[in-house]
Amino acid sequence: MFFAQALKVVIKQDGKVIEPVNDVYELKKTAFLFEITSVNLEGFLIGATTDKDIYTAAAGLYNPEVPWFQNTGMAEELYNKDKELFLMDTAPSYWYYTDAKDHRFDKNPKGSLKQWTATRTITRFYDIMADQAINLKDFDGNAYVFMYESIYNDEYDLTGKKNLFQAVLKFKD
Repeated sequence: MFFAQALKVVIKQDGKVIEPVNDVYELKKTAFLFEITSVNLEGFLIGATTDKDIYTAAAGLYNPEVPWFQNTGMAEELYNKDKELFLMDTAPSYWYYTDAKDHRFDKNPKGSLKQWTATRTITRFYDIMADQAINLKDFDGNAYVFMYESIYNDEYDLTGKKNLFQAVLKFKD
């Protein structure tokens, strides 16, 4: 028996679902959250950048030249303590749920390893290259977010990826 893997991502702000137009989410420069429901997927990689070219290359056909695909993912803080999203051009982050005590989301995710729901609140970005936090109210430009699962061969070489979610986060005052 085979159970399909699935990841459903909803972006909410002020308690309302933000509906995208062509993967573009218009957001105010205030806190927002990712509401994630997963079936048979313990975790996934998430690339976030201000570089549209990296995002576009990552979201297209698999290209081993994309920096996110050349480096392993970094696990962020347990329980999303700083309420931030890492911006990084060279490597993705790794968001996962093992159980209520081991995950990368806001406190109190629900479910089991096979099926879980969690939220991740974002109040700021953390620019890894500049080693600097940027509050949403001070952020200019767009953030490009790409969630995916890596595909490996028997030698554990990365041979592809499965696109799970993509978004352009467009901030307006």
